[in-house]
Amino acid sequence: MVKTAIVTDRRYLKHFAGRAHPERPERVRVMIEMAESLERAGLDFCPPREATLEEIALCHTSDYIALVEKTSHVDRYDFDADTHTSRDTYSAALLAAGGALTAVEAVFEGGADNAFAIVRPPGHHALPNRAMGFCFFNNVAIAASWLLKRGLERVMVVDWDLHHGNGTQDIFYKSKNLLYVSTHQYPHYPGTGSLYDMGAGEGIGYTVNAPMPAGFGDPEYLRVFDELILPIGRAFKPEFILVSAGFDCHFRDPLGAMEVTETGFEQMARRVRRLAAESCGGKVVAVLEGGYDLEALANSGRAVLEEFGREADEPLQNPPRGDRVMPIIERALQSVGKYWDLA
Repeated sequence: MVKTAIVTDRRYLKHFAGRAHPERPERVRVMIEMAESLERAGLDFCPPREATLEEIALCHTSDYIALVEKTSHVDRYDFDADTHTSRDTYSAALLAAGGALTAVEAVFEGGADNAFAIVRPPGHHALPNRAMGFCFFNNVAIAASWLLKRGLERVMVVDWDLHHGNGTQDIFYKSKNLLYVSTHQYPHYPGTGSLYDMGAGEGIGYTVNAPMPAGFGDPEYLRVFDELILPIGRAFKPEFILVSAGFDCHFRDPLGAMEVTETGFEQMARRVRRLAAESCGGKVVAVLEGGYDLEALANSGRAVLEEFGREADEPLQNPPRGDRVMPIIERALQSVGKYWDLA
């Protein structure tokens, strides 16, 4: 029986960015209700802990952390046109980072096979000294840094959110200990994540971007996984895999123009789990990022959680060929692929 830890808390609903803001409390509510409705053995609901300031400081500057804390003393603070706080945002952000850490702890040392952290606010746009894109602390980057501090040497982050995770890329851009791979609509917010963003210094080759135009869906995404992400992942041999699990590349999402379905998310999750089974005993943690259509969010989250409950050797679905994405894959292999032994 596969054991999955679900880390979440209704305190995440307290963060409020505005009445018309797409990153609204209902996102977590529908995900919690979906998770509670699942009828399978092996689910373990775990309350999150708050991240400590020392853990937040693994990825963020002390001045920036102090600035976010100050927002808890005012009704509203605007970091930019999209990123707003309420008095509860700071505590929710500590709990979101702590939720990712709780999920990692459950898999790393607590007996779960995999985990899903249903948290908000999201994190993958947060830079070391700047909030942006609805994000304040970079939940996945903090969890990855925690694992590296615990002695792991190879952590992989798979980011299938609609938007490029510029914050995660920036934090690890010069590191050879973290492989960051991203599929994202391009050009689109935040405008980063080109094929030629490949890392720097010791980290050259450890940033892998698959920027795709609007209109791509399951065939293209799965072909990117099969012909780019998985081969490089196998060459890297991760000891732990984190997923920035955004569901805003779903065809119903109001903020994007991609065509991924629930089956697509299930099959991406299956491929990640297959890689994890081959390289690190199945250790995978997904952390919620975007996804702004409530029905699509809940249904896609269900597809991933159900996949997390299956054995990792379930057959891969063979998608339609997705030939439109081949020029992107070929250019990626010509650029970043040269840093890997893919024979």
